[in-house]
Amino acid sequence: MKFGTDGFRGPTDKKITPEFCLNLGFHTGRIIASKGYDSVIIGKDTRVSGYMLESALQAGFISAGIDVKLAGPIPTPAVSFLTATYPGQFGVVISASHNPYEDNGIKFFNRYGRKISDDLERVIENELAGKVKPVTAEKLGKAFRIDSAGGRYIEYCKSTLRGKYSLKNTTILVDGANGANYKITPTLLEELGAKVIRVNCDPDGFNINDESAVLDETKFKEYAKQYSYDFCAAVDGDGDRLVLSNSKGEVFSGDDLLYLLAIFNHHKKLEGSKAVVGTQMTNQGVSDALQVKGIDLLRADVGDKYISRMLVEENLLVGAESSGHIIQRNFSESGDANIALLQSLLALEVLQTELEKIKGDIEYYPYILESFRLEDLGRVDETNFKEFLQKTKKENVNTRISVRKSGTEPLVRVMVESKNGNVKNILDNIKEHLI
Repeated sequence: MKFGTDGFRGPTDKKITPEFCLNLGFHTGRIIASKGYDSVIIGKDTRVSGYMLESALQAGFISAGIDVKLAGPIPTPAVSFLTATYPGQFGVVISASHNPYEDNGIKFFNRYGRKISDDLERVIENELAGKVKPVTAEKLGKAFRIDSAGGRYIEYCKSTLRGKYSLKNTTILVDGANGANYKITPTLLEELGAKVIRVNCDPDGFNINDESAVLDETKFKEYAKQYSYDFCAAVDGDGDRLVLSNSKGEVFSGDDLLYLLAIFNHHKKLEGSKAVVGTQMTNQGVSDALQVKGIDLLRADVGDKYISRMLVEENLLVGAESSGHIIQRNFSESGDANIALLQSLLALEVLQTELEKIKGDIEYYPYILESFRLEDLGRVDETNFKEFLQKTKKENVNTRISVRKSGTEPLVRVMVESKNGNVKNILDNIKEHLI
């Protein structure tokens, strides 16, 4: 099995099985032990299969001589934070993010709380075919449970405000997607003084991501009709992605929040704030708006791990995907929905502005984004299609076109963006050549 853009992911009865996780834990344990790691921290989302896979991974790591610290249901960014807290520790998250409960996945963090390198991924892949041969009894690892993991993470999130912001007299609706943030996000906001309305914050192991606003943005308008609040914060199953709306149900994407946080850092004259990192999917209108403020936009490949790596390489502070993965390196090395929410609300107060004004600063280029299933994903790599795509790009010089295979699902994602062109016709032609 190969790593995707965000670790391993798939159905738990066919791909991410207990046998696979036992094997993965053992071989990864042997490899990281040779690199100076002596323990792993394992967190998971709320899927029913998490208990099964957690036990299998735990057995695999222990059989390789690695100690295991179990954090229980906790968001992905909390694992990133805790991994960087303990010396000599590796991070493991059991989650399939926005996928349905039948799927699950595994992703890894290094000692800095960042997604592991491509080189380490290849080393692990090459070892997976080997047999599990436990170390001798005296060298086996041990397991511990970290009961304070959630509380420690909440305190850290609050500390990013440095006591300068209160949510008193603010009402926030939290759509927790019945996922890893179902308890943490509401608790965090309440401890800062907010009144919280909970929606999709009652996981049962099977309802993760069901009817959630982060996957169905029409929900924001429905919430605005049903409830009275100042902001609505929606997160995905593993808690690293944020979509925000105002009291009217108007949605503000990762592009909007990237612009807001960029000008906030620039306002504070922070080192590393003269440029930000987006992806190939970031709307060109955001780049134009940032240029007006004297800020450059750099583009990484799609995937938060690529944003993270470019932020490190360029020594920058903020990067984001349009979908809502937002990394703020002055606080965290991974996408963090909770910190992104707090910092966005703080930025609005300090800059004395509103979400509507922020969005109004950006003249978005017309674009269309569509994901569709393809029987044979290899069609994207065939010579005939590549030649057609290159020809299409040459014929539409003022158009940005992205065609990529999803790294987490059997889908092709096509984005067409143009200030003047007919984006739908171009997308339809691309689909016709693929299907």
